[in-house]
Amino acid sequence: MTGISITPLGETIGARVEGLDLSPAPSPEARAAVLDAIGKHKVLVFSGDPLEIAAFRAFARVFGPLQEHVLRKYRHREFPDLSWLTNVAEDGSIDAFGNVRATTWHSDGSYTQDPPELGILHALEVPSQGGATIFADMCNAYDTLDAGLQARASGLTGLHRHGAGPGGTMYENALDDDQEEKSNDAVHPVVTVHPSTGRKHLYLNETHTRRFREMEPSESVDLLQNLMVHATRPENTYTHEWSVGDVLMWDQRSTIHRGAGDFPPDQRRVKIRAIVEEFD
Repeated sequence: MTGISITPLGETIGARVEGLDLSPAPSPEARAAVLDAIGKHKVLVFSGDPLEIAAFRAFARVFGPLQEHVLRKYRHREFPDLSWLTNVAEDGSIDAFGNVRATTWHSDGSYTQDPPELGILHALEVPSQGGATIFADMCNAYDTLDAGLQARASGLTGLHRHGAGPGGTMYENALDDDQEEKSNDAVHPVVTVHPSTGRKHLYLNETHTRRFREMEPSESVDLLQNLMVHATRPENTYTHEWSVGDVLMWDQRSTIHRGAGDFPPDQRRVKIRAIVEEFD
């Protein structure tokens, strides 16, 4: 589209989008351009002034219906289909869990049978240092596996459950007893074809993938960790250093991400998030 520029940021993942006003909500033509860029770059960065919560929600809803986050305590009171990623408790004190939450590799919603398609995160307050978010390209991760590992991974099925992976211990007792994500497995092939781009990618993560169905648990965890080391090599990642007003949008299916977890624990970090179920 005229006026929109897209500049790659990482070797295979990440791009900065300029020339698009996020408020008012983008036109159908702008929406199509953004989705095309997501297919190519997987993570998009928009910089600007902070948006009102309602305006951020209107922007997110342009891309499809929104999903309520599984952690009920972080849902926005007025707009429960938005959620807070924050270390600030309701009384203004520091929420210690908020400092460590989401600092292991994960894909939002992999513990559901129909995972969401997009994540969108908007920074309202950032610490003075640290606090980056790191994304890994799971298409390139698959492409750069040797042929033997590609064949081995293609025959495996991941069992996903909220916080049940080897890196998910921080989520112990995070869900309510009536939430099915606490006790039920979602079942996903380890190698998946992306519905929009047709590219093969790995679909696994250390937070929610608890094992591979076809393997013994200990052997399964060893292979999972080896695949994670391969997938998250520096050349396969994009690290975003946040500024107030930044909006990040990412493809939930072909990426994994984590917070760096390295900011001063007594400093405030406040972001608002939307999870897009599917493109409509």
